[in-house]
Amino acid sequence: MDEILKLVYELNATIITAQSFSDVGNKIVEILSKRVPMEWMNLCIIKEDKIYISAVSSKIPSYFKEGEIIPLEGTASEHVIKTASILYEKDLSKEQKFWTDKYHYQTGIRSIVRIPLLFKGKVFAVWVIASDKPNAYTEKDIELLKLIASQISIPLRSFLFYDETKKQAELFKTVNKLAQIVHSDININSVFKKFAEELKKYIPFERLSIGIVEGKNIKYAAVSEVIRTGRFEGTSIPLKYTASQWVIKNKKTLIRKDLIKEKEFPLEEKKVRQGIRSTLHVPLIYKGKVFGTINLSSTKPNAYGEWEKMVLETLVSQISSIIAISYLYSPFYNHLTEVYNRRYFDEKIDEEIKYRERYGGEFCVCLCDLDNFKRYNDSYGHIEGDNCLREVAIIMKENIRKTDLVFRYGGDEFAIIMPNTSMEEAIKVSERLKNAIKERMKDKGITISIGIASYPIDGRTRTEIIDKADRRLLKAKEIKNLIVYKG
Repeated sequence: MDEILKLVYELNATIITAQSFSDVGNKIVEILSKRVPMEWMNLCIIKEDKIYISAVSSKIPSYFKEGEIIPLEGTASEHVIKTASILYEKDLSKEQKFWTDKYHYQTGIRSIVRIPLLFKGKVFAVWVIASDKPNAYTEKDIELLKLIASQISIPLRSFLFYDETKKQAELFKTVNKLAQIVHSDININSVFKKFAEELKKYIPFERLSIGIVEGKNIKYAAVSEVIRTGRFEGTSIPLKYTASQWVIKNKKTLIRKDLIKEKEFPLEEKKVRQGIRSTLHVPLIYKGKVFGTINLSSTKPNAYGEWEKMVLETLVSQISSIIAISYLYSPFYNHLTEVYNRRYFDEKIDEEIKYRERYGGEFCVCLCDLDNFKRYNDSYGHIEGDNCLREVAIIMKENIRKTDLVFRYGGDEFAIIMPNTSMEEAIKVSERLKNAIKERMKDKGITISIGIASYPIDGRTRTEIIDKADRRLLKAKEIKNLIVYKG
C-alpha cells in the first residue's frame, strides 16, 4: 500500500506542476507504464455532446489527435458516462462495439480500458488506456487503475479548470487587441491591413475577406490574400450555392476542414485548384440580421477547429456593429465632428451590456459638456462654433485609449464609452482629457465638465447608467471644469 500511495503522490505532483495536457499525458505514461501496459493513453474531456481529446501520449500511431473534437454519441465514452463504471474491451480484433473502436483497431490497438473520472459525483472525463496486445490487463491492473483514478480525479479537474481559465484569458486578450484596431477608425478599409496582420498571429490563413450581402450577390468589401483567387476588393459574386449562403441562411459558423474530401459547394472546386484546402466562415450579425460573413482560407487541411472558431466568433461579436456602420449605416456617423452619433451611442451601450452580462466585467460611460461654449458660439458665430466642436473632438480622440469610443451626444455635449474599464481607470482618462481641453482651448475659454457612471455598480440598464452619468454631469457643471464620479 505504501508503494501505491507513493505512486499516487508522484502522479498528483506531476499533474500539479504540468505545463499542458500533453505534458500531463506523457508524465502519466512515464510513471505508470512501469506497472501497467500502456502503449497509448488519452483523456476524453466531456463537454455537452462532444469529446475533447486531451493528454494524448502514444508509443503507437494515434488516430485521434491532441485537441481534436469528436461527437460523444455512439462512443465507448458515452457508455462509461451513462454507467459511471469502468469499461474493458479485451480484444478489438474479435469485437468492436463502438464506432471509435475500428479506428483504434486500425492503428494497432488490441485491448483498451476506459475509466470514469468523477468530480462531485459526476463524470467530467474518461481516462483511456490501451495496449497493442489483446487481453493485456489483469483484474489486478484494473483495480490499480480504478484506485489511481479516484485519487487523481480532483487534481485533474483542477488542472482542467486552470487550463480553461488560461485559455479564456488568452482569448479575451486576443479579441481586445484585434477589436482595438477595428474600433480605431470608422473606415474599416483604412485599418484592414493592420487587422489582417494582427489576426494572422493567432489564426493561420492565406486569405481573409469580409463579404457584404447585396441583394442576390455577396460583395467582397475587404480582402487580404497571399494567393491569387481573382476575388478582389469590390468584386461581387452570386450568393447562391456558396458557403456564405449557408452561413447567412443558418446564422451559424461553418468550418470546412478539407475541401478535397468534402466538396459541398460549387465554388470549392475552384478553391482547391487555387490551393485552398480548408475554410472558416463566421456570420456578421447586426440587429439580429446577418448582413455578411468574415471568411478565412488556408492552404493546409484541418487548419481550423474549435479554438479558431471561438476566437473569430468572439471577435465578430465585438466588431459586427462597427463593420455594419462602416459599410451599411452612415447615419451612425456625425460628419461635423467625425465621431459616432447619439443613435450609435445608445446601441453601443446596449451591446456592451449584453456582452458583460454574458462574459462578466465592467465598463464606464462619461457624459461631457463644454463649458462656456454658448458664449463662444454667440460671440464668434456658428462657423467658428463648428470649428471649435471639431477641435474638441480631435482632442478627445487623441487623449482617450484605443478601446474607447467617442460620440457626439448633442449640441456641445459628447459621450465616451470605455469598455472593460474600472471607475479608477475612467477617472484617470477623464483627468487627462480635461487637462488637455483646458490647455489647448484656453484661447477660446473652453473647458469641459464630465460625469462618469460605471456598469454594473451604477446601473444595469442603459437608462440607469445614462441617468446616473447625467446627474453627475449636472453637478460638475455647477462648478465647471470638474469631474464627478459619485453621489
